[in-house]
Amino acid sequence: MKFLSRKQREHAARIKRFREYSVRKENFLRLQRKHVTNRKIKSNLEKKVIIDLNFSSYITILSPKPRKFLRKITKKFREYYYRGDVCIRLNFKDTKKMFADGTLYLLAELETLTLINPLITFKIIPSDEKIVNQVLQQTGILKLLKLTLKFETDEFDESVKYWNYASGYNSEIDSADSMLDDFEQILSEDTSKNVFTSLTEALTNCHHHAYEEKRFSTETKSIKKWWLFSQEKDGVLTVCVCDLGIGIPRSLTRNTPLVKEDWFGRLKDFIKLNKEKYNHDSAAIKAAIEIGNTRTNLPNRGKGLNQIINKINTMTRHKVSIAILSNYGSYIINRGFVTDLPTTDIINAVAVPYTESIDGTVIVWQIPLDKQNVEVLVKADE
Repeated sequence: MKFLSRKQREHAARIKRFREYSVRKENFLRLQRKHVTNRKIKSNLEKKVIIDLNFSSYITILSPKPRKFLRKITKKFREYYYRGDVCIRLNFKDTKKMFADGTLYLLAELETLTLINPLITFKIIPSDEKIVNQVLQQTGILKLLKLTLKFETDEFDESVKYWNYASGYNSEIDSADSMLDDFEQILSEDTSKNVFTSLTEALTNCHHHAYEEKRFSTETKSIKKWWLFSQEKDGVLTVCVCDLGIGIPRSLTRNTPLVKEDWFGRLKDFIKLNKEKYNHDSAAIKAAIEIGNTRTNLPNRGKGLNQIINKINTMTRHKVSIAILSNYGSYIINRGFVTDLPTTDIINAVAVPYTESIDGTVIVWQIPLDKQNVEVLVKADE
């Protein structure tokens, strides 16, 4: 075995020290760059104006009081569409429950804000209720805001784990394919087809009507999207679709060469007859359902809300509820969906008049799962 000479050993030691120095120097420079970057980020955050927005106990747009509270917050969003020096701190500390309708509407407004103003940043104060925080995670709100929360367990509550979310820019429903596949697993074939038809019709209406005009007179950029939620819980499927367009009442009064000649006269008479009992926007939604299939002469255009309402009456033995919420109005066939409203049928739907407009449209279906029942009936017949 040949030993290195002293000169060779000293040379090897110098090489080792040089290499170690290079590594240490690179590590030092990396840490220094990271520190400078973090300091810049911290400095930028410190320069930002912190806007505190506090949410109420219940996030929903069905009940007037929580709706008014939520609208106060979403109206604030518009003030920061074009300000890059703002950090919005969303305070969910006192929030006890998030309903599908209000949660989807909030998500749509938040995403619209982030798409119009990519420079805006967010902070969050989590809820004292762990299920609320899980909903924020499961529905993609935290991801949208580039925020994270720590959870004690990866296993979410049964009321949360089956929330699903999709969104898109046109009337195609491809981005919700996995959600629709899930429907086929829990609904009978006929009910699943009717849900698909109703959703397609709702998205078609959104695509052709919701974004025909500016949502607000000061609007300079429109986010022409739809948003879709589904949730399975306690033997019931809740499906919710939202757009932030001009709303059904405004779209009905738009005049184009394709509108039927007698449409506006019939619409005016119908609203005049019904607006005292309901309000103007609720009467307009009711008109869209009851006057006719469509306001245009286009044979290839969908049958609108009329078809959506008719479809629910063929599902699961007439047990499906539906709530159509648009601007200040509503049209609700309540078969147990809204506990503080009377039970109604297709011929006596209720309309809740609201003092706050959502400046858009949200449609909610509540559908009892019927696949198992159908299978039991088939076996009994055999």
